Amino acid sequence: MAKSESKTEFFYNEKELVAIGSPVKLQILNLLREEPRSFDEIVKSTAKAKSTVSVHLNNLRSCELVEENFDPKDRRRKIYSLTSRYMGCSQEPFIEHYRSLLEKAPEYGNDRFCFVEMLLHALYFGFGAYGIDNSPVIKAIGNDLGRSISPIFESETPEELLKEIGDFLEFQGKCRVTVLVDLLALQIEDDFKARSIPVIGKPFCTLREGIIEGILKGKLDKEYRVTETECYGSGHEHCLFKITI
Repeated sequence: MAKSESKTEFFYNEKELVAIGSPVKLQILNLLREEPRSFDEIVKSTAKAKSTVSVHLNNLRSCELVEENFDPKDRRRKIYSLTSRYMGCSQEPFIEHYRSLLEKAPEYGNDRFCFVEMLLHALYFGFGAYGIDNSPVIKAIGNDLGRSISPIFESETPEELLKEIGDFLEFQGKCRVTVLVDLLALQIEDDFKARSIPVIGKPFCTLREGIIEGILKGKLDKEYRVTETECYGSGHEHCLFKITI
């Protein structure tokens, strides 16, 4: 389990966005993001008194972030699970990449496609510059969009659908897509990203990650996970999106 830090994390419960700053509450929520846990497991993992854990769990339940159920194997035990989605967190503002992108903006101002791409990346780096990690909510939006457009695809198998997704991405953007059937992955070469995006030490194409995932889920009705493992942002000469069930 990741160590709790002094920061605020955001969770969405289908009614509202809830900001949580309590380190103990964040410990509990991040435990439950991994899997449902019993009360005793939460107490043990947090190393807090039972009374303290009970108070925090009741508060999280009142915020509709967590639910309590009886263990079907032992009704004397209560099991807690997450009923909300993690949507991001506060972070130390980092403006360097945002400034770098803005300095390059004038050269793309007369290219409609590149300017739209620049807008998307400015939003990504801009949130970071102002102290918010918004990657989870960007991926969630990508998922929503992918599910919405999934009916336009015709393929019924993962391999064929990936080829169709690759054709769609090439049609919609100035990129080259290679379907790696053996790896169940998409490799994307994008000249715009190669020229304009700074190396930040990690992948950053969370919107595209979410769109691919949403199309797969919406079309094949299975829980697919798409993870970008290589990216221009991590110093590679392409983006690689791996798919797992």
